[in-house]
Amino acid sequence: MFFTFTLENNDDMEIQSIFDEIQSLSAFELFRLQSAIYKTLEDPERVKALRQKIHVGMKVDYFCTERNHAIPCSVLKVSRSRVDVEEHDTQKRWSLPFYSLNLDHIETELVLPRTKGISKATLFIGSTVGFINNRDNTEHIGQVTKLNPKRAVILVNNTPWTVPYSMLFPVISCGSQEHDQMLLPR
Repeated sequence: MFFTFTLENNDDMEIQSIFDEIQSLSAFELFRLQSAIYKTLEDPERVKALRQKIHVGMKVDYFCTERNHAIPCSVLKVSRSRVDVEEHDTQKRWSLPFYSLNLDHIETELVLPRTKGISKATLFIGSTVGFINNRDNTEHIGQVTKLNPKRAVILVNNTPWTVPYSMLFPVISCGSQEHDQMLLPR
């Protein structure tokens, strides 16, 4: 199978459309694509160009594949092919390849077309989701604490639940309080 992307020199490359296109590829085609992408990422000229864009003290996001989310951080040290960063929220420090930094502020959220449940690719640690307990038909709402291959761990009132992605639904929370709202006269 030939796989072609038509990409223009556009700073806002549409990652979502590429993600949508690769959904139809076989496992072997995805493996070959992964291999080609890795070779491109490790190209010495590309690494050198990235190193020149990064400086100590820079505030940037890195994409954490485990949490499936962009994490705000600051650059602590720039090495030959890696960068040391510190997360803003947790103060955890990591040594990362340059290409994991989102230097061009590209949107990282991916949305899968699905009719039932939520895709693992669209969730991140801390996402608020809901599910219906099949045993007693009660609705539960909580935060994602872990993304396993087939199920997510959802923390509901300090109790962890392991729930298949197909049973999850998104929850949009509103932060306004009653006392903060004011009706204005017409």
